[in-house]
Amino acid sequence: MQHHTFQPGIIDFHVHPLPLLEEEVLVEELAAAGVSKAVLLAVDVDPGILDDRGVQARIAFEMFNAGLWDISALDYIKTILKLGRTPNEHVAALVEKHPDIFVGLGSINVSFGADYVARMSRKIRMLGLKGVKILSTLQLFNPAEKRGELRALFDEWAKSHGLVMIHTGCDPGPWENPLFSESARPSNYRWLIEEYPDVQVVLAHAGSYSMRYPGIWLDEALEIAKNNDNVWLDTAAVTYLASIEKFAAKIREALGWERFLFGSDYPTVTGRSLKSMVDEVLDSKALTSREKEMLLIENPRELLKKL
Repeated sequence: MQHHTFQPGIIDFHVHPLPLLEEEVLVEELAAAGVSKAVLLAVDVDPGILDDRGVQARIAFEMFNAGLWDISALDYIKTILKLGRTPNEHVAALVEKHPDIFVGLGSINVSFGADYVARMSRKIRMLGLKGVKILSTLQLFNPAEKRGELRALFDEWAKSHGLVMIHTGCDPGPWENPLFSESARPSNYRWLIEEYPDVQVVLAHAGSYSMRYPGIWLDEALEIAKNNDNVWLDTAAVTYLASIEKFAAKIREALGWERFLFGSDYPTVTGRSLKSMVDEVLDSKALTSREKEMLLIENPRELLKKL
């Protein structure tokens, strides 16, 4: 097998430089996988918000409605927020140190209001980052209740031709229950994407992440991308979309592979190295050589040119 046909031009569009992850380990992992450039993602979450009794009550109510009766789930959520919190400044420092390898996206928690969105957008641009990531699961917001804040966010990034990455699909722990992750359905953002056709949007995980129901909201993600040329989808934590025939064929028929981006979600996918995910694509019998090249190199390169 000719694994290294496309290397070293591979671009990973979805990497989490968690503060616990040593810089040297990250750089070595990229090199081992033949990845020449990686998009690093900040995660703006506040574990302290779970100390608020009102927030606790709201989340408990949502969990019970989703059929989650494990009260320890609140402790799990707090732990995930502590481990996952990745400051914008941390990402910016890595980009500054390795500008040839890294591109950075900041993160803004829209739960904190429109003024916070505007202030943080300015700060993130000053840090030299190319856009922002939002994730309703870990940031504990409902898109239907944050329309003003989401418009403020898109207004800010439309000014500077920035990128907005939106988490879609489930998440680990209590968010594996689809009812608890309803806020992360791609369809919740259709109205916003249609209002801002000039903002490049990545639907992270292609609406597909779910341990219970792989590909859970892929159809929604494909439909939105088909009708909006500014929408891209990544394969973070769902590289099976490129290796399992039924998913690859569905994508080919509904949209094609021209706006799919390789993403690993490294290091948050338990038991998977970045190289193993690159190899899953390279070894795939479900994709043509041309589709692999688009996914791993050409599409992410094309999107980065727009930023």
